[in-house]
Parts: sequence; structure tokens; C-alpha cells
Amino acid sequence: MTSTRSRARAWALYFALWIPVGAIYVNLISAGKPMTVASAINIGLDYALIPALLGVAIWWMTGKLIWPTRKLVVFFMLQLVFALFYSVIWLALIVGSIAMLTGITASLVIAKTFASWQLLSGFWFYGITAGLAYAIRVTRTLREREAATARAEAARATAELSALRGQLNPHFLFNTLHTLTALVRRDPETAESALEQFGEMLRYVLDVNRASREDVTLAEELEFVRNFLALEQLRLGERLRYVERLDPEASDCIIPSLTLQPLVENAVKYAIAPRVEGGTIVVSSSLENSSLVLEVSDDGPGDGGAWESDGFGVGLRAVRQRLETRFPGASSFRISTAPGKGFSVRLSLPAETSSGRRPASPLKSNAVATAGAVA
Repeated sequence: MTSTRSRARAWALYFALWIPVGAIYVNLISAGKPMTVASAINIGLDYALIPALLGVAIWWMTGKLIWPTRKLVVFFMLQLVFALFYSVIWLALIVGSIAMLTGITASLVIAKTFASWQLLSGFWFYGITAGLAYAIRVTRTLREREAATARAEAARATAELSALRGQLNPHFLFNTLHTLTALVRRDPETAESALEQFGEMLRYVLDVNRASREDVTLAEELEFVRNFLALEQLRLGERLRYVERLDPEASDCIIPSLTLQPLVENAVKYAIAPRVEGGTIVVSSSLENSSLVLEVSDDGPGDGGAWESDGFGVGLRAVRQRLETRFPGASSFRISTAPGKGFSVRLSLPAETSSGRRPASPLKSNAVATAGAVA
């Protein structure tokens, strides 16, 4: 319904734009000589209504003879043929309108005085009308492609989010359950605490899935990360060290759910678990102007650039894609790494809270650092 109304308004505007053209021709033709109202109306119709109606045919033609095209010669030859038909038909209709007032013989005599000029004008008007029609169609096509691309990117981001939501690594689940089974026998108290953390993790993922929550607070995401690392620490022990450098003002900021966990899991998988000495993961948050800046870094072996050629892992790629889709032009995702220099992912996004307000950005950092075993 809305589309039909929009088309109706567009066509109404199109015909209205021809009214000044008709008025201009009336003034030009009547300059210096008297003219009856009937003659003025007749000229206005000849140079406004007729080309406007022929323009409808041009619009239809531009939808059939599409631009751009690889057959340029054929395209322009056909355009010349159409322009000739346009000019001849316009001239014939003008002669017919004059004949209604003066008779056919007189109209032919009068037509001889302006036929050449009229045919030339026909080519000129055809070129302008067809050019505008093609410009509108090309612009519309580009917008439709951009919209389709945006929908595809959104669908891709949604699919990747779904993958992330269901991604709790099977190895992680298996290792956790195996560890919990062993703990139940030798340390029931620790096992009970670990089961609570495991339950909190599963509830977080299930709640996000069930409510289709795209956004959570940073505090909620961090609690999920802490539970994840606490369970990993049962397996890795003192090899896994975790440090937080958090700005308290940022805790209520909204972020896409499962933004930090894939980054932390990547650090555990590549920087901590493979090394006998383990390593340290640092999670930081800060407010910079109107942006929330988050960083996950480790002191692992780093990377010489293989991640660029191999592409991002599923988690890293999904996080980057979701930021680009959700905050086009207003977010960033940067990786810093080198052999022996660790791996760091720094991202920024607009800083907003659940209430829609922007948190105050302190002049000095209020970051609080905590380290040691994950509670």
C-alpha cells in the first residue's frame, strides 16, 4: 500500500514538473503577438502533456533496455531509433492538435515552418528524459543492492551470533564435566562451587538464546567470562592467570552479547593451554570520549601474521562482523601481535547504558586492577 502511494506521488510530481515547461513554450510562441486562451491551452498541451505522456513510454523502455550494458553499440543505436520515433510521434501529435483548430491542410502548412526545429527538440527532450530515467533506475538499483547487502550482512551476523550462542566449545564442555566428575570424589566443596559457575554459564547462554537478547551489560558479560575462566582454571591450574583492569563507570554500558568470551577463549586456546608455563590474560575496559573501549590481551607466543592469511577464527570473525553491522562507521576492531609479543584484540563501540544515556567519561582513569585466581 505504501509503495503504491509512493509511486502515485512520484508520477504526480513528474506530470507537475511539465507544467512550467508548457508555460515557457506558451510565452515563447506568443511573444509579440496576441493569442487566444484556446490557442495558449493548445500550445501548453502540445509542449507539456504530449512529452509527459511520451515520457511514460520512455520510462517503460528504460526498464526493458537496461543500463549498464556490454553491448554499447547496439544500445546507442536503439536509443537513436527510439529518439527518432519519439520526435516523429511528438511532431505528428502537434500537427494533429493544430488541425483540430485550423484543419488538416492549414496544419500541414504551419508544420513546415517548425518541423525541423521540432524534430531536433524531440531528440533533445528524449535524451534528457531517458537520461533522467536511467539515472533514477541506476540509483534505485544501487540502493536496492545496498539494502540487500545490509540485509545479508545482518543475516550473516545473526547466523554467526547463533553459532556463538551454541558454540560453548564441545572440548570445553567435555573437559569441564570430566574435571567436575574428578572433583566430586576428592573435593566436593570445590565441585559444588564449580557446578554453580557452570550452571551460571549455561543459564546466561540459554537466557540470551531464549530472549533473543542481542545486548547485555558489560557487567553481565564479564561475569560470564569469569565463570568461563574459573572452570578453565580447574583444568589448567596456576598456568592460567587472569587480570582485570576495569573502569567502574563502564560496567553498565551495553555491548552485544558474547563479545568478550570468544576473545578470551581464543587466548586460552592459543596462548595458555599449549604452553607448559601458561600465561596471563588481561581484560580491560575504559571510556574514551563517547566510546567504550575493550581489550583482551595475553602474553603468549604471539603471531607472525598467519591470522591474516588464514582469516579470523569463527569467534573473532563473528565479533568483528557484528560490530561492523551494528555500528557501521562507529566501531573499530584492531588486532596487535608479533612473534613473542603476545596477542591483543582492542575494540571500541558507542558507549551507551541500558537507560539510553551515555556514561560520564572521566578525565582520569578510574580503572581498577584485580589479579590472581578467578573467583
